[in-house]
Amino acid sequence: MLADYTRTEIMRLLSKYPMTETQLSEQLGLTKAAVGYQLHLLKDTGLINIDKVEAEEHGILQKFYAPIAALLIIDPAHIPKDVQRYFIRTQIEHLRGMFSVFQLYHHVSEVSSRTLEKLALAMLKQLKIIGQKHIKDPARGDAESLRVKIYAEALANLTKEEEWHSVFQERV
Repeated sequence: MLADYTRTEIMRLLSKYPMTETQLSEQLGLTKAAVGYQLHLLKDTGLINIDKVEAEEHGILQKFYAPIAALLIIDPAHIPKDVQRYFIRTQIEHLRGMFSVFQLYHHVSEVSSRTLEKLALAMLKQLKIIGQKHIKDPARGDAESLRVKIYAEALANLTKEEEWHSVFQERV
């Protein structure tokens, strides 16, 4: 379900605050029918629920949708290989951004495509471990702050692993 850009973006938007189909439609630049279809799929799979229902001034009921959790973390060991490829690709994009900053400011070593792919899978595994550690944490701030915190801890753990020392060591 989450290997789809539109559904992932809906989940990200809803993690900020509950929204209606109309609000999501405006944010995404999609028709209400297209958003409604995606909301139906997400609701049927239990990833979102109806947070509240309010009547507009004309008496039309508006449903506000919210995710079931502030953050969903993918366990790469429990998804099909073809779906795993999607999440590895997404992690590679995240890692590219991180390594761009590292190379600008910390002068880390260059990284090959093969290494980046292996590192992306290792990052997914670390995100699962760190995410489980934070399950009981009370929600502080917004979901994006929690994502950054979990990513930072996962990356810190990877930098300590012997397999990745050569990637994260400073160039001389």
